[in-house]
Amino acid sequence: MGWGSGSRVMSEIIAAIQPHLPDESARKEVYKILINVFEDDDWDTQDECEGEDPAFDAAMEELHPDWYEYDAAGED
Repeated sequence: MGWGSGSRVMSEIIAAIQPHLPDESARKEVYKILINVFEDDDWDTQDECEGEDPAFDAAMEELHPDWYEYDAAGED
C-alpha cells in the first residue's frame, strides 16, 4: 500500500519552495532529494504533483525516465 497523502505534502512543499528558490535548476535538485525520500516511504501518487512546477516535472523525468517513454504508436 502506498503513501497517497504524500502528494498533498509535496504540493505544499512545492508551493513553499518556488517563491524562495527562483533558480529552476536548484529547485530540481532539491525535488530530486525529496522525491527519493518520499518514495522510500512508499509515495506512489507522484503524478498528482506534475504540472505544479516545471522543475518538479524535470526531476521526475530524470529520476524515472522509463515512466515518460512512449511506444512507436505514440501511446503511453
